[in-house]
Amino acid sequence: MFFERQFSQECGLHAIHNMFKSAAITRDDVHRACGSIENKTGDSTLNHESFSGDWSCSAILETIRNKGYEVNRAIHSSRTSRDWTDQTLEKLMSDNTFRGMIVYQPFNRHFTCVRPETISHEKYLYYVDSMARGPIRISPRLVMRRCISKAYQWEPFIVKGPEMEFVPLQTPSPTILGYCTRASKRQKFTPTSEFLDAWKSTNTKSDQSLYT
Repeated sequence: MFFERQFSQECGLHAIHNMFKSAAITRDDVHRACGSIENKTGDSTLNHESFSGDWSCSAILETIRNKGYEVNRAIHSSRTSRDWTDQTLEKLMSDNTFRGMIVYQPFNRHFTCVRPETISHEKYLYYVDSMARGPIRISPRLVMRRCISKAYQWEPFIVKGPEMEFVPLQTPSPTILGYCTRASKRQKFTPTSEFLDAWKSTNTKSDQSLYT
């Protein structure tokens, strides 16, 4: 099952990949979306991305829209209530253009997603968090409750459109962290016989007398 784990502060891009089950959308696409927002609104790109990612909700949604997909917020929020304003998830799952939902969690500024999966001719919903171990099957009603709940306040954005072209995940570039884990083994070093002979030749009695 398609799953991309967290890397740096790129949870917004991971959520896009995990929802579409494809790595067709790139970091450059998100950067261009930030530029598009600046051109349309005058809001600086610096307010929507950092060097390590950390993209705004507007940047992630603009990225998806720039690829021709329809994106709609499913919650109307007021001071007193949060109401689901779109079709129920059960009905959306019967729509072949329903690709899933990008879920923004404002409390910790984290992106996840919900996507449909067909298993043995049956459709199910899966919640996918790049910081978890993998996709988790979840009921449509539980998703909607967490979106409506003031405790969770998941901000859901429904995505519709054609199935995205599949592009496999790219392995992240090695970082220094990869060499500091317990799993990494230190390479053995065996000095050559010439090196040992040269080292022994320096260990003479005259040298030792300097320290006695």
